[in-house]
Amino acid sequence: MLQVVEIPVTPFQQNCTLLICTETRQAAVCDCGDAGPVLAAIAEHQVEVKLILATHGHLDHIGGTAALQAELGVPFLFPFEDDFWRLALPQQAAAYGFPAIEVPEPDGELVHGQIVEIGALRLEVRHCPGHTPGHVVFYEPESGTLIAGDVIFQGSVGRTDFPRGSWPELERSIKEQVYTLPAETKIHCGHGPTTTVGQEARSNPFVRA
Repeated sequence: MLQVVEIPVTPFQQNCTLLICTETRQAAVCDCGDAGPVLAAIAEHQVEVKLILATHGHLDHIGGTAALQAELGVPFLFPFEDDFWRLALPQQAAAYGFPAIEVPEPDGELVHGQIVEIGALRLEVRHCPGHTPGHVVFYEPESGTLIAGDVIFQGSVGRTDFPRGSWPELERSIKEQVYTLPAETKIHCGHGPTTTVGQEARSNPFVRA
């Protein structure tokens, strides 16, 4: 079974997630914006991290990834269409007043339809462009859980005014890749509280099913 531990990081209060297989105590870290709080959560939950994942390349989602890689020595999987964001991390950090940040090097690509295994868990990768061109989400069907990054929030959606953002693509991604999931699917958002597919499909003011 999947256990999701949310770890708010950075001044943007980005929800990094620790994705734990309760059967094996193996885990993955998704969207590590700051390594310190993540390492503390790993120690607290006594898990063995096997992978680092990212939904997209923005500063608050991968800013701590290089430090986490150095500490854990595990592979980092990343959507390569967001490489221009990953490579611009130092400029992003300077623009927002963050300390200097090392650019993480991916060990493999995340692509639509891929299955990522963590212990007994199987996470389905879904490409959801719009907020960024490479943005992906992770769906775990057994528990009915979606790790959504910045595609959709409770009552809101991701911004599309960043470079290579696209409102038509974001709207299509939500309708085709999120709202097609079962209504009871729990959505862990990149910022803010959790929600469900059914709640957002009925009431999200930006994109209705």
